[in-house]
Amino acid sequence: MPDPLSQPTAPLAPEQLILEGRPAALDSLGRWLFAVLTLGIAALYWWLQAAGNRFRITDQRLVLKTGLLTIRTDYIELYRVTDLLVEEPLTERLLGYGRLVVVSSDRTDPRAVLRGLRNPEQIADKLRGCVETQKRARRVTTIGEA
Repeated sequence: MPDPLSQPTAPLAPEQLILEGRPAALDSLGRWLFAVLTLGIAALYWWLQAAGNRFRITDQRLVLKTGLLTIRTDYIELYRVTDLLVEEPLTERLLGYGRLVVVSSDRTDPRAVLRGLRNPEQIADKLRGCVETQKRARRVTTIGEA
């Protein structure tokens, strides 16, 4: 019986990078106030937390890396994305930040929250276009579209 891993597969198109970055550490007025009240200790904590979170959005997938010493990498294929949600609480919006919530059919982590983003609506629009392109390319439909 032939080994399925040795069978030739169709080459994947190279990924195009859309956005890469880290969340802002002090992305809300509440965090700024708490950082001042704790004489910067809270700011240091949030900076370390933000330094351990990185994300990369390509036209095919969302890659989330978390951790400083032990790094966990989560790959979310864009054809699995079922919903995008932009949250802009007042305390974050005043500083120009927001959150992007990506809901997918991923079994390990179906909900990914990217916080501390500048222009989250623009990022969501770009991501939505890539999601639709990936779904068409893989012929993925939802029950309502079938």
